[in-house]
Amino acid sequence: MSMMDRKTTIRDVARHAGVSIATVSRYLNRSGYVEEETGRRIALAVRETGYTPSMAASSLKTRRGKIVLLVVPDICNPFYSSLAQHVQRLCGERGYAMALYNTNERPEEEEASIRLARQMYAGGILFASIDAKPRVTAALTESGIPVVGLNSYVESPFDAVHVARVGGTYLAARHLIDLGHRRIAFAGGLPGSVIGLNRRGGYERAMREAGLAAPEEAVFEMGFSQADGYKAGCYFSALAERPSAICCANDLIALGVMDALQERGLRIPQDVSVSGMDDIPYARTASPRLTTVTNDSAAFAREGVRMLFERIDGSYAGAARESEIAHELVVRASTGSPAFD
Repeated sequence: MSMMDRKTTIRDVARHAGVSIATVSRYLNRSGYVEEETGRRIALAVRETGYTPSMAASSLKTRRGKIVLLVVPDICNPFYSSLAQHVQRLCGERGYAMALYNTNERPEEEEASIRLARQMYAGGILFASIDAKPRVTAALTESGIPVVGLNSYVESPFDAVHVARVGGTYLAARHLIDLGHRRIAFAGGLPGSVIGLNRRGGYERAMREAGLAAPEEAVFEMGFSQADGYKAGCYFSALAERPSAICCANDLIALGVMDALQERGLRIPQDVSVSGMDDIPYARTASPRLTTVTNDSAAFAREGVRMLFERIDGSYAGAARESEIAHELVVRASTGSPAFD
């Protein structure tokens, strides 16, 4: 029976490379020093023998598998689907697989994802959430698994990647104010959530600095989906004193707002200007193209994976760190000077 007719083992790789099984193990698991030339021979032997390490076997031995669990609140949001693509590629470059868990913004699903991470002996967790629930934070800490929080985890007990706390919607609202708008509404996300509060805070800060009122009737908060944005657009279009501009907490909300306004015969931006947040691909293809603020999923993935693997490989074991992602305003056709105000 030839080698290709049976499952290749680490013993086959060692024999092919002319080294010991222990040396192959050190190289594959990055658990000790292996000379550069020896490493090249082992890498070549792995390719030529078709050897595939068993993640399950590794997990049982070390109680840590070569799997990173990415937890996201809404995989239908292009920001998170793009994030998953980048994370999968970056983990693969390090010899790790990525598993994905979608929570639908529900705390009970977030807790379930942590239980799954423990059951699968995950090597690390990248945890994206719109809110930082204390019981979820506690479960993450108690898991004993290296964790990097994404989005809402600011000043957390573990490493975190986030954007400037009120930067994105602040930039968008300032842009609308600079165009001459005074009656500016806000279409927000999930009320009371960390991300929801941060995005509303940016809008309110810009309005406050400009000496403009932001009354309660000018704020509509329900959720971060396009359907939620559609409801916000219906609400604002029905107001007796309609706003001349709407600052939205993300691009999906903005797209829903535009759908509702245009269905009611309102022109964008001639009658109402609309801004978003995240710069998802749909923002560039919307009609009109959406003015928005960048929220770089590639940068989130890059920083999150970097910090996570520094914990996994032991190159960093200090206090919790924060990495802040910068914003940039992208002006497109959905915003313009007001026809009235």
